[in-house]
Amino acid sequence: MSDFPALLSRVLLSPVFILSGYAKAMDPTGIMNNAGTKHFMEMVAGGAPAPSWLGYLIAAIELLGGIAILIGFQTRLAAWGLVIWVIIASYLGHPFWTMEGAAHAANQAQFLKNLAIMGGLLLLANAGAGGLSVDGRGSSNA
Repeated sequence: MSDFPALLSRVLLSPVFILSGYAKAMDPTGIMNNAGTKHFMEMVAGGAPAPSWLGYLIAAIELLGGIAILIGFQTRLAAWGLVIWVIIASYLGHPFWTMEGAAHAANQAQFLKNLAIMGGLLLLANAGAGGLSVDGRGSSNA
């Protein structure tokens, strides 16, 4: 991938993580009360309430991963990490296959949007950040 399309890809992919992570960091109780987080807690802790550190961890994953993608720092690693994160969030947070009606349609749309995000992240994981990045430092082989 040439430098400008790689930069544009990073600029277009990163806000969803940066803005979401920032919002979660400002109000971690929102993510702790999220259906996906509750589903996760049911799976690992028998439905116990989510600890506050989990809200901050989720916020950090999204915020720091998004910033890493934006500036092109450890881009391949950050992209793979976010792919794994989006898989987990999609499975736990948007299980449209268990729903009917409006909830099914809304969660299916969110799930499909997440598939598109994963596609962009996988391209970055494969191609790298490009030369207009911290990783590239002027090289087009990042």
